[in-house]
Amino acid sequence: MSNRPTWARWVTRISLVVAALALVLTVRKVGLLAIAKYFRLIGWWWIAVFVLEVVITSLDAVAIRAFMSPEQHKVGFRHALLSQLAGRSVNAVTPSGNVGEAVKVSVLTEHVSTPRAVSTILLYNIVSFSVELLMVAVAAPFLALLLPMPGSLRAVFLLAAVICAALSIGLYLLVHRGMLASLARAGVRLNLLSEARFERWQSRLGSVDEKLRLVAGARARDRWLGIAAVIMSRLISMTLSLVILHAIGEPITVSFVAGYTVGGFVVYMAASLVPMGLGISEGGTYGLFKALGENPARGTALVIARRVTLVAYAAIGLVLVITSETVRRAREAHKPVVAPAVADSGPTVAPIASVVEATE
Repeated sequence: MSNRPTWARWVTRISLVVAALALVLTVRKVGLLAIAKYFRLIGWWWIAVFVLEVVITSLDAVAIRAFMSPEQHKVGFRHALLSQLAGRSVNAVTPSGNVGEAVKVSVLTEHVSTPRAVSTILLYNIVSFSVELLMVAVAAPFLALLLPMPGSLRAVFLLAAVICAALSIGLYLLVHRGMLASLARAGVRLNLLSEARFERWQSRLGSVDEKLRLVAGARARDRWLGIAAVIMSRLISMTLSLVILHAIGEPITVSFVAGYTVGGFVVYMAASLVPMGLGISEGGTYGLFKALGENPARGTALVIARRVTLVAYAAIGLVLVITSETVRRAREAHKPVVAPAVADSGPTVAPIASVVEATE
Protein backbone atom coordinates (compact mmCIF):
# COMPACT_ATOMS: atom_id res chain seq x y z
CA MET A 1 0.00 0.00 0.00
CA SER A 2 1.19 3.54 -0.76
CA ASN A 3 3.09 5.37 1.98
CA ARG A 4 1.57 8.66 0.91
CA PRO A 5 0.50 10.64 4.01
CA THR A 6 -3.21 11.13 4.63
CA TRP A 7 -2.83 14.93 4.64
CA ALA A 8 -1.31 14.77 1.14
CA ARG A 9 -4.28 12.81 -0.19
CA TRP A 10 -6.74 15.36 1.19
CA VAL A 11 -4.70 18.35 -0.01
CA THR A 12 -4.73 16.94 -3.53
CA ARG A 13 -8.43 16.06 -3.55
CA ILE A 14 -9.66 19.32 -2.00
CA SER A 15 -7.40 21.42 -4.23
CA LEU A 16 -8.61 19.62 -7.35
CA VAL A 17 -12.26 20.25 -6.40
CA VAL A 18 -11.56 23.95 -5.73
CA ALA A 19 -9.56 24.24 -8.95
CA ALA A 20 -12.30 22.58 -11.00
CA LEU A 21 -14.87 25.06 -9.65
CA ALA A 22 -12.48 27.97 -10.22
CA LEU A 23 -11.90 26.80 -13.79
CA VAL A 24 -15.63 26.82 -14.51
CA LEU A 25 -15.97 30.32 -13.03
CA THR A 26 -12.93 31.54 -14.96
CA VAL A 27 -14.25 30.27 -18.29
CA ARG A 28 -17.56 31.96 -17.50
CA LYS A 29 -15.75 35.21 -16.62
CA VAL A 30 -13.56 35.23 -19.74
CA GLY A 31 -16.44 34.15 -21.95
CA LEU A 32 -16.63 31.42 -24.54
CA LEU A 33 -17.00 34.03 -27.30
CA ALA A 34 -13.74 35.72 -26.28
CA ILE A 35 -11.97 32.37 -26.19
CA ALA A 36 -13.24 31.49 -29.66
CA LYS A 37 -12.29 34.96 -30.98
CA TYR A 38 -8.64 34.64 -29.98
CA PHE A 39 -8.40 31.08 -31.21
CA ARG A 40 -9.39 32.42 -34.64
CA LEU A 41 -7.15 35.49 -34.35
CA ILE A 42 -3.97 33.56 -33.67
CA GLY A 43 -4.85 30.81 -36.12
CA TRP A 44 -2.22 28.17 -36.86
CA TRP A 45 0.20 29.79 -34.39
CA TRP A 46 -1.77 27.95 -31.68
CA ILE A 47 0.12 24.81 -32.64
CA ALA A 48 3.40 26.50 -31.71
CA VAL A 49 1.83 27.88 -28.53
CA PHE A 50 0.69 24.48 -27.27
CA VAL A 51 3.97 22.82 -28.26
CA LEU A 52 5.87 25.46 -26.27
CA GLU A 53 3.57 24.90 -23.28
CA VAL A 54 4.36 21.18 -23.36
CA VAL A 55 8.09 21.93 -23.57
CA ILE A 56 7.87 24.37 -20.63
CA THR A 57 6.11 21.83 -18.40
CA SER A 58 8.55 19.10 -19.43
CA LEU A 59 11.55 21.28 -18.55
CA ASP A 60 9.96 22.11 -15.19
CA ALA A 61 9.53 18.39 -14.53
CA VAL A 62 13.20 17.82 -15.39
CA ALA A 63 14.13 20.55 -12.91
CA ILE A 64 11.95 19.04 -10.16
CA ARG A 65 13.60 15.63 -10.58
CA ALA A 66 17.06 17.20 -10.60
CA PHE A 67 16.37 19.18 -7.41
CA MET A 68 15.27 15.93 -5.75
CA SER A 69 18.87 14.65 -5.90
CA PRO A 70 20.04 12.17 -4.68
CA GLU A 71 16.56 10.56 -4.55
CA GLN A 72 15.39 11.36 -8.09
CA HIS A 73 15.57 7.65 -8.95
CA LYS A 74 12.49 7.18 -6.73
CA VAL A 75 10.39 9.48 -8.93
CA GLY A 76 10.07 8.74 -12.63
CA PHE A 77 9.81 11.54 -15.15
CA ARG A 78 6.12 10.72 -15.66
CA HIS A 79 5.34 11.30 -11.97
CA ALA A 80 7.38 14.51 -11.87
CA LEU A 81 5.48 15.67 -14.96
CA LEU A 82 2.17 14.81 -13.28
CA SER A 83 3.21 16.78 -10.19
CA GLN A 84 4.07 19.87 -12.24
CA LEU A 85 0.98 19.52 -14.41
CA ALA A 86 -1.22 19.25 -11.33
CA GLY A 87 0.39 22.26 -9.67
CA ARG A 88 0.26 24.47 -12.75
CA SER A 89 -3.36 23.53 -13.44
CA VAL A 90 -4.41 24.47 -9.90
CA ASN A 91 -2.26 27.63 -9.88
CA ALA A 92 -3.78 28.76 -13.18
CA VAL A 93 -7.28 29.09 -11.77
CA THR A 94 -6.82 29.88 -8.07
CA PRO A 95 -5.80 33.13 -6.32
CA SER A 96 -2.13 33.87 -5.54
CA GLY A 97 -0.91 31.13 -7.86
CA ASN A 98 0.57 29.24 -4.90
CA VAL A 99 -2.10 26.71 -3.97
CA GLY A 100 -0.74 24.36 -6.60
CA GLU A 101 2.61 24.15 -4.81
CA ALA A 102 0.97 22.18 -2.00
CA VAL A 103 -0.54 19.90 -4.64
CA LYS A 104 2.91 19.29 -6.14
CA VAL A 105 4.23 18.34 -2.71
CA SER A 106 1.28 16.04 -2.05
CA VAL A 107 1.82 14.19 -5.34
CA LEU A 108 5.55 13.73 -4.68
CA THR A 109 5.01 12.39 -1.16
CA GLU A 110 3.76 9.17 -2.72
CA HIS A 111 7.37 8.46 -3.66
CA VAL A 112 9.62 10.38 -1.24
CA SER A 113 9.47 11.69 2.34
CA THR A 114 7.61 14.90 3.14
CA PRO A 115 10.82 16.89 3.92
CA ARG A 116 12.31 15.80 0.58
CA ALA A 117 9.14 16.74 -1.32
CA VAL A 118 8.88 20.12 0.45
CA SER A 119 12.56 20.95 -0.11
CA THR A 120 12.31 19.97 -3.79
CA ILE A 121 9.35 22.22 -4.58
CA LEU A 122 10.70 25.01 -2.37
CA LEU A 123 14.07 24.90 -4.15
CA TYR A 124 12.33 24.83 -7.54
CA ASN A 125 10.36 27.96 -6.63
CA ILE A 126 13.40 29.74 -5.20
CA VAL A 127 15.43 29.07 -8.34
CA SER A 128 12.50 30.09 -10.57
CA PHE A 129 12.04 33.38 -8.74
CA SER A 130 15.78 34.05 -8.77
CA VAL A 131 15.92 33.46 -12.53
CA GLU A 132 13.03 35.87 -13.06
CA LEU A 133 14.79 38.49 -10.91
CA LEU A 134 17.98 38.04 -12.93
CA MET A 135 16.03 38.44 -16.19
CA VAL A 136 14.74 41.79 -14.92
CA ALA A 137 18.27 42.71 -13.76
CA VAL A 138 19.56 42.09 -17.29
CA ALA A 139 16.63 43.67 -19.15
CA ALA A 140 16.34 46.88 -17.08
CA PRO A 141 19.72 48.38 -18.15
CA PHE A 142 18.88 47.67 -21.82
CA LEU A 143 15.57 49.46 -21.34
CA ALA A 144 17.30 52.42 -19.67
CA LEU A 145 19.88 52.73 -22.43
CA LEU A 146 17.75 52.01 -25.50
CA LEU A 147 14.60 54.03 -24.81
CA PRO A 148 14.46 57.83 -24.52
CA MET A 149 13.35 58.74 -21.00
CA PRO A 150 13.97 61.35 -18.27
CA GLY A 151 17.18 60.94 -16.31
CA SER A 152 15.28 60.24 -13.10
CA LEU A 153 13.35 57.37 -14.71
CA ARG A 154 16.56 55.96 -16.16
CA ALA A 155 18.04 55.98 -12.66
CA VAL A 156 14.98 54.09 -11.37
CA PHE A 157 15.47 51.34 -13.94
CA LEU A 158 19.17 51.02 -13.17
CA LEU A 159 18.39 50.90 -9.45
CA ALA A 160 15.76 48.22 -10.11
CA ALA A 161 18.41 46.15 -11.91
CA VAL A 162 20.76 46.41 -8.91
CA ILE A 163 17.99 45.53 -6.43
CA CYS A 164 16.83 42.50 -8.44
CA ALA A 165 20.40 41.21 -8.76
CA ALA A 166 20.96 41.74 -5.02
CA LEU A 167 17.72 39.91 -4.14
CA SER A 168 18.69 36.98 -6.34
CA ILE A 169 22.11 36.70 -4.70
CA GLY A 170 20.52 37.17 -1.27
CA LEU A 171 18.18 34.22 -1.87
CA TYR A 172 21.17 32.02 -2.72
CA LEU A 173 22.99 33.06 0.47
CA LEU A 174 19.84 32.52 2.54
CA VAL A 175 19.45 28.97 1.21
CA HIS A 176 23.13 28.28 1.88
CA ARG A 177 22.74 29.50 5.46
CA GLY A 178 19.54 27.57 6.16
CA MET A 179 16.50 29.40 4.82
CA LEU A 180 13.63 28.07 6.91
CA ALA A 181 15.53 28.08 10.20
CA SER A 182 16.77 31.63 9.52
CA LEU A 183 13.26 32.87 8.76
CA ALA A 184 11.92 31.15 11.88
CA ARG A 185 14.61 32.76 14.05
CA ALA A 186 13.71 36.14 12.56
CA GLY A 187 10.09 35.44 13.46
CA VAL A 188 11.11 34.76 17.08
CA ARG A 189 13.07 38.03 17.25
CA LEU A 190 10.08 39.93 15.87
CA ASN A 191 7.72 38.17 18.32
CA LEU A 192 5.84 36.59 15.41
CA LEU A 193 6.77 33.09 16.59
CA SER A 194 7.14 31.81 20.14
CA GLU A 195 10.43 30.33 21.32
CA ALA A 196 8.66 27.12 22.37
CA ARG A 197 7.14 26.61 18.93
CA PHE A 198 10.48 27.33 17.27
CA GLU A 199 12.07 24.62 19.40
CA ARG A 200 9.37 22.14 18.36
CA TRP A 201 9.81 23.01 14.69
CA GLN A 202 13.58 23.30 14.64
CA SER A 203 14.39 19.68 13.78
CA ARG A 204 11.87 19.54 10.92
CA LEU A 205 12.96 22.91 9.54
CA GLY A 206 16.58 21.78 9.77
CA SER A 207 15.75 18.59 7.87
CA VAL A 208 14.27 20.59 4.98
CA ASP A 209 17.15 23.11 5.05
CA GLU A 210 19.72 20.31 4.78
CA LYS A 211 17.98 18.99 1.70
CA LEU A 212 17.89 22.48 0.18
CA ARG A 213 21.66 22.72 0.49
CA LEU A 214 24.32 20.40 -0.89
CA VAL A 215 24.86 18.77 2.50
CA ALA A 216 22.32 15.93 2.28
CA GLY A 217 23.89 13.92 -0.52
CA ALA A 218 22.69 16.10 -3.41
CA ARG A 219 25.04 16.18 -6.40
CA ALA A 220 26.24 19.51 -7.74
CA ARG A 221 25.72 18.41 -11.35
CA ASP A 222 22.06 17.67 -10.61
CA ARG A 223 21.60 21.13 -9.14
CA TRP A 224 23.15 22.71 -12.24
CA LEU A 225 20.91 20.59 -14.46
CA GLY A 226 17.87 21.84 -12.53
CA ILE A 227 18.98 25.46 -12.79
CA ALA A 228 19.63 25.10 -16.53
CA ALA A 229 16.17 23.53 -17.02
CA VAL A 230 14.49 26.40 -15.14
CA ILE A 231 16.38 29.02 -17.18
CA MET A 232 15.34 27.33 -20.43
CA SER A 233 11.74 27.07 -19.19
CA ARG A 234 11.56 30.80 -18.41
CA LEU A 235 13.17 31.79 -21.72
CA ILE A 236 10.72 29.61 -23.64
CA SER A 237 7.84 31.12 -21.65
CA MET A 238 9.00 34.55 -22.81
CA THR A 239 9.27 33.20 -26.36
CA LEU A 240 5.69 31.93 -26.13
CA SER A 241 4.44 35.46 -25.34
CA LEU A 242 6.48 36.88 -28.22
CA VAL A 243 5.04 34.26 -30.59
CA ILE A 244 1.52 35.34 -29.66
CA LEU A 245 2.42 39.01 -30.10
CA HIS A 246 3.97 38.29 -33.48
CA ALA A 247 0.82 36.43 -34.51
CA ILE A 248 -1.34 39.50 -33.75
CA GLY A 249 1.01 41.92 -35.54
CA GLU A 250 3.32 43.33 -32.83
CA PRO A 251 6.84 44.27 -34.08
CA ILE A 252 9.42 42.47 -31.92
CA THR A 253 12.45 44.65 -31.12
CA VAL A 254 15.20 44.52 -28.48
CA SER A 255 13.85 47.59 -26.68
CA PHE A 256 10.32 46.17 -26.68
CA VAL A 257 11.50 42.82 -25.26
CA ALA A 258 13.46 44.62 -22.53
CA GLY A 259 10.49 46.82 -21.61
CA TYR A 260 8.07 43.91 -21.64
CA THR A 261 10.38 41.81 -19.45
CA VAL A 262 10.67 44.49 -16.76
CA GLY A 263 7.09 45.76 -16.85
CA GLY A 264 5.60 42.32 -17.32
CA PHE A 265 7.27 41.08 -14.13
CA VAL A 266 5.64 43.89 -12.13
CA VAL A 267 2.23 43.19 -13.67
CA TYR A 268 2.67 39.45 -13.03
CA MET A 269 3.40 40.00 -9.32
CA ALA A 270 0.34 42.22 -8.92
CA ALA A 271 -1.92 39.90 -10.94
CA SER A 272 -1.02 36.87 -8.80
CA LEU A 273 -3.44 38.13 -6.16
CA VAL A 274 -6.52 37.06 -8.15
CA PRO A 275 -7.35 33.92 -10.17
CA MET A 276 -5.57 34.17 -13.54
CA GLY A 277 -5.00 37.88 -12.88
CA LEU A 278 -8.48 38.75 -14.12
CA GLY A 279 -8.74 42.52 -14.51
CA ILE A 280 -5.28 43.30 -13.13
CA SER A 281 -3.44 41.62 -16.00
CA GLU A 282 -5.52 43.41 -18.64
CA GLY A 283 -5.25 46.83 -17.02
CA GLY A 284 -1.59 46.47 -16.14
CA THR A 285 -0.55 45.19 -19.56
CA TYR A 286 -2.67 47.85 -21.29
CA GLY A 287 -0.82 50.54 -19.32
CA LEU A 288 2.55 48.88 -19.95
CA PHE A 289 2.08 48.79 -23.73
CA LYS A 290 0.88 52.40 -23.68
CA ALA A 291 3.98 53.45 -21.71
CA LEU A 292 6.20 51.62 -24.21
CA GLY A 293 4.57 53.49 -27.09
CA GLU A 294 2.90 50.37 -28.48
CA ASN A 295 -0.71 49.63 -29.33
CA PRO A 296 -2.38 48.92 -25.93
CA ALA A 297 -4.99 46.69 -27.60
CA ARG A 298 -2.25 44.22 -28.48
CA GLY A 299 -1.27 44.00 -24.83
CA THR A 300 -4.85 43.18 -23.85
CA ALA A 301 -5.03 40.65 -26.70
CA LEU A 302 -1.84 38.99 -25.41
CA VAL A 303 -3.28 38.64 -21.89
CA ILE A 304 -6.52 37.12 -23.10
CA ALA A 305 -4.73 34.82 -25.56
CA ARG A 306 -2.45 33.49 -22.81
CA ARG A 307 -5.46 33.11 -20.55
CA VAL A 308 -7.17 31.06 -23.23
CA THR A 309 -4.08 28.85 -23.30
CA LEU A 310 -4.12 28.50 -19.51
CA VAL A 311 -7.82 27.64 -19.50
CA ALA A 312 -7.23 24.84 -22.01
CA TYR A 313 -4.07 23.78 -20.18
CA ALA A 314 -5.80 23.75 -16.80
CA ALA A 315 -8.75 21.78 -18.17
CA ILE A 316 -6.49 19.11 -19.67
CA GLY A 317 -4.28 19.03 -16.58
CA LEU A 318 -7.14 18.71 -14.13
CA VAL A 319 -8.73 15.90 -16.13
CA LEU A 320 -5.43 13.97 -16.20
CA VAL A 321 -4.74 14.52 -12.50
CA ILE A 322 -8.29 13.65 -11.39
CA THR A 323 -8.11 10.53 -13.54
CA SER A 324 -4.78 9.61 -11.98
CA GLU A 325 -6.18 10.11 -8.47
CA THR A 326 -9.24 7.99 -9.30
CA VAL A 327 -7.11 5.16 -10.68
CA ARG A 328 -4.80 5.30 -7.64
CA ARG A 329 -7.73 5.11 -5.21
CA ALA A 330 -9.22 2.18 -7.13
CA ARG A 331 -5.92 0.29 -7.01
CA GLU A 332 -5.49 0.90 -3.28
CA ALA A 333 -9.07 -0.20 -2.59
CA HIS A 334 -8.45 -3.56 -4.28
CA LYS A 335 -5.06 -4.28 -2.72
CA PRO A 336 -5.22 -7.14 -0.20
CA VAL A 337 -4.36 -6.16 3.34
CA VAL A 338 -1.78 -8.52 4.81
CA ALA A 339 -1.85 -8.64 8.61
CA PRO A 340 1.66 -8.71 10.10
CA ALA A 341 2.57 -11.60 12.34
CA VAL A 342 2.54 -10.58 16.01
CA ALA A 343 4.35 -12.55 18.67
CA ASP A 344 2.34 -13.69 21.68
CA SER A 345 5.15 -12.97 24.10
CA GLY A 346 3.67 -9.66 25.22
CA PRO A 347 2.65 -6.16 24.10
CA THR A 348 4.68 -4.61 21.30
CA VAL A 349 5.90 -1.01 21.57
CA ALA A 350 6.73 0.81 18.31
CA PRO A 351 10.33 2.00 18.20
CA ILE A 352 10.77 5.76 18.58
CA ALA A 353 12.73 5.88 15.33
CA SER A 354 9.79 4.53 13.36
CA VAL A 355 7.46 7.12 14.85
CA VAL A 356 9.85 9.92 13.93
CA GLU A 357 10.15 8.55 10.39
CA ALA A 358 6.36 8.43 10.07
CA THR A 359 6.08 12.10 10.99
CA GLU A 360 8.65 12.93 8.36
